[in-house]
Amino acid sequence: MSVLNVFCTTVKYEYKTRILSFCSLVVFIFMCLLIFGPLIITFQTGGFWIRTRTYVETPRVQFTHKYLLIAERYFETTPIVCSTFTVYQRNLIKDNCSLVKIQEVDVNNDKKNDILKFELQFYNTQPIRTFKLLLYFEFQFENIIKNTINSLASFDYLLPYESQKIHVTGDLSLNQKTLIYDNNFNDIHTLDLSNHSLVEVLTHNARKKFSAQINNIQATWETGFASDEPIIISGEIFYSQQLLYYQPSIWEELKWFWIQYLSFFIAFSYFIRKFLKFLLSRSYLKSYIVIPWKEK
Repeated sequence: MSVLNVFCTTVKYEYKTRILSFCSLVVFIFMCLLIFGPLIITFQTGGFWIRTRTYVETPRVQFTHKYLLIAERYFETTPIVCSTFTVYQRNLIKDNCSLVKIQEVDVNNDKKNDILKFELQFYNTQPIRTFKLLLYFEFQFENIIKNTINSLASFDYLLPYESQKIHVTGDLSLNQKTLIYDNNFNDIHTLDLSNHSLVEVLTHNARKKFSAQINNIQATWETGFASDEPIIISGEIFYSQQLLYYQPSIWEELKWFWIQYLSFFIAFSYFIRKFLKFLLSRSYLKSYIVIPWKEK
């Protein structure tokens, strides 16, 4: 008649010794190695306490309808100014633009603006050679970093030919200069041209932790000039995702630390248990063996 093994279990032996003995000392050393060994390895491999983290977020970007356009013809002539600011350092500004069009477009219907389209028209008897454009934006972050940042983006362009229509495109991004330690950073506002000079406004914006900038600027133009036709400066600014650097909180670090610690702890526990069993069962360490069963 065949025999079927339906269940099996292990026999548990207990090894006992005195507190002040060499066996107790060895076991204590191995227990310390089991507790602190995973901690040391995790720390030395650089994963115990990460100083900085990065994440990508698409902020809510909104054009604040503040701008300044300075178009220059020649050095000895007065520049053409188009702006929403009526006062510059307590001096009145004359707006030379006859027509201004501004539109923000949500391409993918995620309730976040993706593109800023603008068009400025003005008349002049001479063609322009250079122009400088300042645009004010508001960035609202909602995930890990919860704050609203105001900044301005500016770019200059030198026209190689006399042109009637100029069209520029570029990508809007935030330039982060320092690590974010918390959400309460203070330099989130920009200076107003009404009370400060253009140099002060641009310098203050460049020193901020976050300063907007327009990258990948591409320009096209129509060669030729007619004084009875308006000069048109148009463009499209594409809003992009932002890569942010920040210092994580202690709770965020502990959330990842215990996973790393536990993985090394399980491995240490397995090998230390096997090694202690080998030392005790072969009597390399003196101890008393308690047999789990009694003779009947």
